[in-house]
Amino acid sequence: MPAGDDHSLELQLIARARKGDADAYGRLVEMHQNRIYASVLRIVRDEHRAFDIVQEAFVQAYRAIDTYEDRAKFSTWLYRIAMNLITSHHRYESAQKRGGDRGKTSLDVEGMPEPGAEQRDPGDHAAAGEIGAIVRAAIDELEDEYREVIVMRDLQDLSYEEIADLLKVPPGTVRSRLHRGREKLKEKLKHLM
Repeated sequence: MPAGDDHSLELQLIARARKGDADAYGRLVEMHQNRIYASVLRIVRDEHRAFDIVQEAFVQAYRAIDTYEDRAKFSTWLYRIAMNLITSHHRYESAQKRGGDRGKTSLDVEGMPEPGAEQRDPGDHAAAGEIGAIVRAAIDELEDEYREVIVMRDLQDLSYEEIADLLKVPPGTVRSRLHRGREKLKEKLKHLM
């Protein structure tokens, strides 16, 4: 189905959901849940927490669907809701355990194949897994403002404008944070180069 047809279908589903059609909203959820979940998971690094946040985001979106304006993509609007929830959850947790260790889950590099990757022998897979774990740990150590933009730009491939819209900052701030974050990451990983 061409992209225009997807957008047209999405607008029809939104219109129906605004009138209380739960099935239409269910289709909207199906269209966006995997991408929103993947984005949230990459930021919070905990499957259960990511699931809870995404579920809460879709509930909030349903309640506020009348406020959606089609100037922005529906997926961007959903991201904004999810990112706001991540920020709220993070503030709450920080208040609950000052100075406590952040929960971490091990995310596998498998499932994120490198572009043009060739078949590797088991030794190469093990080395790639170790490097992936080191990179994930380095990203985890970054301050939130840098980690967020690196995940959204480099892992989720969002545009500067989409990130700016989600974080409610100017695109120049996104570029600046991304540059600083990459520099900090490069410094943390210089032993691998």
